[in-house]
Formats: sequence, C-alpha cells, structure tokens
Amino acid sequence: MTPPADTIAAIATPPGIGGIAVIRVSGPKSWEVARLLGSPSVHGGNMGGLETAPNTVKHAYIYNNNNELIDEVLISFFKSPHSYTGEDVIEISCHGGNVVSKRILKLILSQDVRMARPGEFTERAFLNGKLDLAQAEAVAGLIHARSEASARTALSQLSGKLSEHVREMRAKILDLLALLELELDFSEEDVSFQSLESRKTDLLELQQKIKHLISSFARGRIEREGLRVAIVGAPNAGKSTLLNRIVGDERAIVSPHPGTTRDVIEAHLELSGHEVIFQDTAGLRDTEHEIESIGIERTRKALSRADLILLLIDSQTGDLPGPEMLAEIANKTPLIVYNKSDLSRAEYAVPFATHSGVFHISALSGGGVEELLTELTRVFTEELETAGDLIITEQRHHDALRRANEALVRAQSLFSESTLMAADLRDAANALGEITGESIGEEVLDRIFSKFCIGK
Repeated sequence: MTPPADTIAAIATPPGIGGIAVIRVSGPKSWEVARLLGSPSVHGGNMGGLETAPNTVKHAYIYNNNNELIDEVLISFFKSPHSYTGEDVIEISCHGGNVVSKRILKLILSQDVRMARPGEFTERAFLNGKLDLAQAEAVAGLIHARSEASARTALSQLSGKLSEHVREMRAKILDLLALLELELDFSEEDVSFQSLESRKTDLLELQQKIKHLISSFARGRIEREGLRVAIVGAPNAGKSTLLNRIVGDERAIVSPHPGTTRDVIEAHLELSGHEVIFQDTAGLRDTEHEIESIGIERTRKALSRADLILLLIDSQTGDLPGPEMLAEIANKTPLIVYNKSDLSRAEYAVPFATHSGVFHISALSGGGVEELLTELTRVFTEELETAGDLIITEQRHHDALRRANEALVRAQSLFSESTLMAADLRDAANALGEITGESIGEEVLDRIFSKFCIGK
C-alpha cells in the first residue's frame, strides 16, 4: 500500500483542562504550515521567515487572519524519515484548555491540511515502515494500559520482541516451503533437498512455539483487561461488606435484609502491578422475586467470566449456594473464605475436590483481609508468571496463530502430498504475516486503526 501524500493535523492531547496541549501535523506541507503560522508577513508572528532545522524547537507567537494573537507556543520540527510517522512533522505545544488548541487547529486546517482520522498518524508510521502492525497495536495498548503489568507488556511488544519472534517462525516456514517447492520443480529427477525426518522435526518445533504463544493469550487478556475476581456466596454472607473493606469505600449497599444486592458491582484495584477487578454479586438462592432473579442471573454471567472466585461463607450459619451454583463455582477452583471470624471460627464441609485455600476473615473489622489479599496476589501472580515473558494480548494475534497452527497440523499429515503440503505451509506463513502486517488487507488495517484515538 502506498503511503498518502496529503498533510493531516489533529490535537494529540486529551480534551479538558491542562497545562499544555499539543497539535500534531504530518505530511509534506507541515513545515510550510509552521512557517506560515509564524511568518510576520502574513500573521505578524516572530519567526522572521528563518529556515528551521530538523530536531529543533522554535519559540513563536501565532496570530489569526485578523492579526490577533492566539497564543505563545513552542514548535518542534522533525524531518522525514526521522519522525514518528516517517514524514515531515511539526508538533505545536500551546497552553492547555479547550479553546486555544482548537483555534490553532482551525487555522492549520485552513492551509490545505485535513483533519486526521483516528489512528492515522500511527497508520502512516506503519505504511512508512517505522513500525510493523504488532508494534502499532502496542502503541494503543500502551496508551490504554490500566496497570504497570499491561504497560510493561505493551512496551515489550512495541520494542519489537513479539514481532521478531513471529518473523523468525515465518522465515522458518518460508525456508521449508522453498525447499519443498524445489523438490516439486525437480520431481521427475527424484531429488530430495531435505529429509522427511528433518522436515517433521522442524514442523514440530514450529508448532510448539506457536502453541506456546497461543497459550499465553489467557495471561495477555488478564494483563490487558484485568483479573476478574467474583465474590460469591449465599445471601447475607457479607459480600458487599468485603468489597467495601477491600476498596476502602462504601461502593456497595450493606443491609441485613437478604437480596439487597441486585446487580454486579465492580471495583478496580492495582495489586503487585496488576489490575484486579473485584465484583460484588447478588446472593445465590432460589427466589421468585423478579428483580432479585435478574441479579442472580447476572451473578451467573459474572461467574462464567471470572478468573478467580472468592466463595464467602457465613461462619455462623454455614449457608451455601444451591447445588447447581456450587457446581459452577467448583469449576473455577475457588478460594474458600469464612466471614465473621470475630464471632465464630467454625468450618463446614464444602463439596469441592480442590480449592485454592481456606481463610477466616472479618469483613466488618478488617481482620484477615490483608492476608487474604496477599494470598490472592500470590495465586494469580504465580499463574501469570508461568506464561513466560513473551505473551500476546490481541484477539487478532490469537486468531492468526491458531490458523497458523491448524495449517501446520494439516501439513504434518501430508508428507506424501507435497503440493498440498506446500499450500498449507503457505497458509501458515500468511497467517503469521498478518500479525506483523506483511500479509494484510486494507479493510483489516482500517478496522485496527479506527480503534485508536484521534491525534495518535
């Protein structure tokens, strides 16, 4: 795809009140726009028509067409190809707020410059070879990171570690394909350029690497979206009190009457650099109350999406959810948490073959809650660390890797059918190429970059 030849502009900083705002301009006319904005012959500015140099910052005053001062600014100049987009770029730093930056942008757009689409600056960086597609997606991942862990993962991907690994696997597949196609070209001469045993070994090694990346997606999703912890139990077990204790705020209504919680209430915390989303759910019991039934159904959905479950049990009563709900909880290997330990230390039989531990707490006084959070952190960090350093966070990458793996599985069953095997190897190479953008359609690109913010 050919990079566009026009010039685009947008405000790169978030809207609202702030110390500064930045307007980004990229394209062949960007430096001309800067000179025009600051030219004394046109707008009474102070740049004096001086030639600017790459990687410099110039102080300027920007005036409108009526020679009225808009703002005092700093203009940074970047010369192609040494810029974010690979094009000539300027970045105008002006005072923040909602007025000044918009007035400057309006003036820029009057100079045969158009408004940038969402993600278009990063799209141009990709089209100009400054970033591959996985790195471009990592830019959005870093911007939207909600924890230290997700930021580290995005930075690793932005540095090119994932791309390098994927390109190595793709290059190996293309090498295998080249040898196979040579054999097809010399099929009448019965020439072999690679032994079947060597080919099988190479394919198995490739498949193992791809499977490892596929399995890392579970951790990648957690680092991207946060670890979901559902607090479940019978009515009046103290779920809302525990949520309020964990977040240090009265997020959930606490009442002695069963069925008070009718919806799933979420609270976001960062534990050991990871985002954790605690969910207070409706008490699980049989009920004919319509509104409470809706709340219980939402609890079921929260259960199905949860990465970890805290089963809260009132240590005075031992009340448990019904058998059907207990079966759903058992599939998630819950942490068993007895509440109201200040009143009772009793334990009760729970129908789970395995669980992640047993704790006694008092959600009301806070006793044992810190220890519970420490154990919860240990459980999920150990699980996340088993995935290794190289992980994927994008559903698109997961789908491409899955298709590449399926193609390699087919290829391994076709050693006697070289033509068909070559087609499957080509499919695997194309699937991996989609991750870095080496084989991607314009429609997919549009879909990816449309998720970015304007100005990036």
